[in-house]
Amino acid sequence: MGQQRLSEEYETLLLEEEESTEGLAFKPIIGAGMGSFSFYGDVNDYFRTPLNGLTSYRLAISRNISKNFDIEFQGTFGNVSGNKYGGDSAQTLNFKTSVFLGGVSMYYNFNHLLKRQRPIHPYFSLGVEVLQFSPYGDLKAATGGEYHYWSDGTIRDIEQGVNGGGNLINRDYNYETDLRELNNDEYYSKTSFAIPIDIGVNVTVSDRVKCRLGATFHMSMTDYIDNLSKKGSGFSNDIILNTYLALSIDLFSLADELTAVDNFRSLKFTITDREDQDGDGIDDFNDECPDTPNTGVKVNYKGCPEDIDNDGVPDYLDKQNNTPVSTIAVGANGISLAETQLIMLLYDPDAVKRSEIELYSKTTEASTNDGKKGIPDKFKPVDVDENNEISHEELNNAIEAIFEGTSTFTPADINELQEFFFGQ
Repeated sequence: MGQQRLSEEYETLLLEEEESTEGLAFKPIIGAGMGSFSFYGDVNDYFRTPLNGLTSYRLAISRNISKNFDIEFQGTFGNVSGNKYGGDSAQTLNFKTSVFLGGVSMYYNFNHLLKRQRPIHPYFSLGVEVLQFSPYGDLKAATGGEYHYWSDGTIRDIEQGVNGGGNLINRDYNYETDLRELNNDEYYSKTSFAIPIDIGVNVTVSDRVKCRLGATFHMSMTDYIDNLSKKGSGFSNDIILNTYLALSIDLFSLADELTAVDNFRSLKFTITDREDQDGDGIDDFNDECPDTPNTGVKVNYKGCPEDIDNDGVPDYLDKQNNTPVSTIAVGANGISLAETQLIMLLYDPDAVKRSEIELYSKTTEASTNDGKKGIPDKFKPVDVDENNEISHEELNNAIEAIFEGTSTFTPADINELQEFFFGQ
């Protein structure tokens, strides 16, 4: 029991640390999706279900504000419709309304209750939004005449009771009539408000992509979306249900920031004492550069000093912060090395011991007529003591002269001089 309590305490500490990282890591996330609108009001489709309504479209931009809550600005638009069939024209009604819903919602992700390392994240949200709608009806046939609904279920071009029975006609489903203009009971506004209640799941596809399957109940503050209001007890306003599938993409977070947050999540049950020996703001358990100078040096999430030009030399030591990409190598101060300097780095004067060189020289001396090889004319200036032999010290002096800019030798000459030195 004590071990469980200890784990919970350290888990709380790590989640607090993760929260501070998330606030910096995550930028606005773009989302888009499609779905289905279903209408619940006074004029309904009897056979329409949440999955076979009219097409809806959804756009959103969101951002996490804590480890448990996200804020999202969303816009949803499309059409809703309904048909009510009765025994005569007064009881048979239809409408089709273009709808736009735009607002803001707060999302809760249940991280307080469920393990965070999971691919499926249920959520619940509540918000407020503006509702705009414009109801139209299909009241006239293609010929221009009005529909007349008879008690036998047919549609004719004249009212019931007229001799001859009239001609049978069919609906053209062209919603041409502005229903609000025909409303004699009340002239209502086409703008209202709604409360969106959204439930569903987010499925993690990758670090940057999530898929959402959701259902939003838009509880409107109007009863005129279908142009018909029947005031009654309880909540009698119209409701729009939007079931949808959407993708959200994180385009703005840097890769190392996402990695940092992922690292914190993977350490959820790892115990750390939060000590920070070098005082760089990264606890020792996660610090990959534990000896950063405590002089205001800026570090990344790993606790290592920043290196803007990625030349391997941290910025606080780098005297050339814009090292060209084509640079082969840099020195300890971050400055690009010239070709002659690289040759010097590759040359190791201790590769062969001096005693071995003398032994080799003696062997060569015994096998030649004059005891020494002749020095090529271009290298004779290197033989300062004029003993017809290039010494180790004379070779080093020749190389140093290149760095000092006082030598006429090229890198190729230095290579040749080294070959002669070891072969003399």
